[in-house]
Amino acid sequence: METRRIKVPVATIWKSKKSPRKVDKPALDGDVKKWVEQMSDKDSIALSDDDLLETQALFNDEVIIDHFDGDWAKVYVPSQRDDSDSRGYPGWVPTKLLSDSQISYPPITSIVRIAVRTAKLFDEDKKPILEMSLGTVLPQIGIDGDYIEVETPIGKGFIEKSAATLPFVGANAGETMVQMARQFLGERYLWGGTGSYGFDCSGFVYTLHRVLGFDIPRDADDQQENGLPLAPEEIQPGDLVYFAYDHGTGYVHHVGMYIGNGEMIESRTPGAKVDIAKLTEPKFSSEFAGFRRYWR
Repeated sequence: METRRIKVPVATIWKSKKSPRKVDKPALDGDVKKWVEQMSDKDSIALSDDDLLETQALFNDEVIIDHFDGDWAKVYVPSQRDDSDSRGYPGWVPTKLLSDSQISYPPITSIVRIAVRTAKLFDEDKKPILEMSLGTVLPQIGIDGDYIEVETPIGKGFIEKSAATLPFVGANAGETMVQMARQFLGERYLWGGTGSYGFDCSGFVYTLHRVLGFDIPRDADDQQENGLPLAPEEIQPGDLVYFAYDHGTGYVHHVGMYIGNGEMIESRTPGAKVDIAKLTEPKFSSEFAGFRRYWR
């Protein structure tokens, strides 16, 4: 089984090699930040309407190579559990966004999780190399003053200790996730998004859990079938709220994170933004499909 690693901040994983449009060139080059900034609402909505994307993978994420086809690779993302394949979430990615060869890190004693919206990776001279997303996971190999030394697909690097320090000391895991989520209020929804430059609904809660080391499935329907079921009187901030077609009995199509007071934070829908909604909104109350908890 051949594997590679993502060597750009965020790699977009496409439905097929033919999915990308002219407007998507920055994403093909690994510049998701630029891509999202210059994409119109119409172009963004079409990602969903035309079913162009599968998911995204973050810097250093491992992918399993199914096969190469020209400048593309069919891959599976094992860190993103999906019921369609035991290898992980499937899709197509430009080969240039992957490490040139398989990378096997030496045994490590600790891993680092980026716990801020974005963080810089520095070289040995402490000059910035690239910007990493919330949720990026790296192996730690040392400490250098206020920096943590890490292994990456592009060689050894350094991150500031503060970038890997969980915010909101004293809060439990659920409250910490809620506070991390609030910094994205107003950010545009991105179909397939799992990085700080845009999330879809399930990618949003997936990445928030990942920062704290909780492994949850990638998609809302799989998430709703796992985790700890909760009665309404048991829910706390950080728990997940699911919604399904056919008055809550059909396909699970949406997830939000409960924040207290009958409200949730969510990456709402294509063309919209991360917002706070009341669970009593008619759309949500009519499609409620249960609560789940993954944190502890």
